[in-house]
Amino acid sequence: MTNATFRFLILLLPAVLLTSSLSAQVGLSVFRNFNQATLSYDNGPALEHPLDYADGTEVALNYWFRLPKQRIEFLPTVYYALNESTQDWKTYGFQFKTNIYVFDLATDCDCPTFGKQGPQLEKGFFLQVAPGISRHTLATLDGAYSGSSTTASLAGGIGLDFGLSNLLTITPLAGVRYHFSDFDGVDIPDAEGGAATSESRLLTYQLGIQATFRLDKRRY
Repeated sequence: MTNATFRFLILLLPAVLLTSSLSAQVGLSVFRNFNQATLSYDNGPALEHPLDYADGTEVALNYWFRLPKQRIEFLPTVYYALNESTQDWKTYGFQFKTNIYVFDLATDCDCPTFGKQGPQLEKGFFLQVAPGISRHTLATLDGAYSGSSTTASLAGGIGLDFGLSNLLTITPLAGVRYHFSDFDGVDIPDAEGGAATSESRLLTYQLGIQATFRLDKRRY
């Protein structure tokens, strides 16, 4: 898949969100990403990635829908991530986030958190699972390496909704995301400068905040 094709698919979801936003819940999230990037040679031990994959910031936009009789909610999400590396790393991707309200699973209320009755923890706490796909690009400042890669990912986390009004819900989030294949898109020589088969992996811990806007006033 080319960068242009992947970028088009990622941009398609926000367009759908905007056209349907008058009768929907949409969310905007900001995360602090704590990245652990590793590299191994010829199936050897995983070492810290030599191209300085640092921590960074991620922004995400999601749409919302749910099961009609249970509090299992779905959030198709697009995101864009940068890090504070000395190299030019970029990541953009799609996740199908699923929130499972384990303490309130049988509730069939189709309303924002503010409109629900009951204890905040019982009504607002959820577990999240999020399979996804990401596109990573790299261009080192010295021009020595340039590459791109598409990876499958799986994320999990927890969150707690705080309904401030029928319009706005604020949700602190904590999670972790793992990418299952090479994310750097380049072959890096070993410590002796020799040719070697390298394999990179990326694990990201996330802390974030999400603002969800309920725009369908008829269903408050």
